[in-house]
Amino acid sequence: MLKSNVLKTLRNEGRIVFKSNFLKDLSHTEAYEFIQHCHRRKFNAGEYIYHQNDPGNGMYFLEDGQVELIVEKENDNVNESKSAFILDPPECFGNLSVSYEMRRMSSAKALSDVQVLGFFSSDLETLQKRYPKIALKFLNEVNKSLAKQLQATLMALVQSSDIADAYRLQFETYYADNDKKAFD
Repeated sequence: MLKSNVLKTLRNEGRIVFKSNFLKDLSHTEAYEFIQHCHRRKFNAGEYIYHQNDPGNGMYFLEDGQVELIVEKENDNVNESKSAFILDPPECFGNLSVSYEMRRMSSAKALSDVQVLGFFSSDLETLQKRYPKIALKFLNEVNKSLAKQLQATLMALVQSSDIADAYRLQFETYYADNDKKAFD
């Protein structure tokens, strides 16, 4: 029994190392070193991993099970939840929070018994001190994923409105945020 659990864990870690978009630019040795800085967590079916608007401090690599991302909105003091996406291994989620102090945009709920590897801001700091090359490669991949997400979101916005409105909204949100930071 113990041996089969160890083999399953190694298989799951291997799947993350070889198939995760966030680790694809790392060598296998670097990816396994990265994994050593992660924390294994288990969640039961129906349990929340985090809630929308919680302070974010890290990301998760899904080893086993399914996770549902849920967006909650409030209408006339009534909370309404909508399933936004269902994730399967070796997907990861919560990546906006590992290097940026952002509140969670969705809730993450275990649809089945789930096992994840958590990688938190403090782990990133440790990785930067001990293995700066690995940390830099990882952060580059996080930044690429954010740029791709922004581009895909912008293209979806263009399709639902028009290109001028979509870009105006992007510029307004970016420059308004930067102006606000300049005065903080």
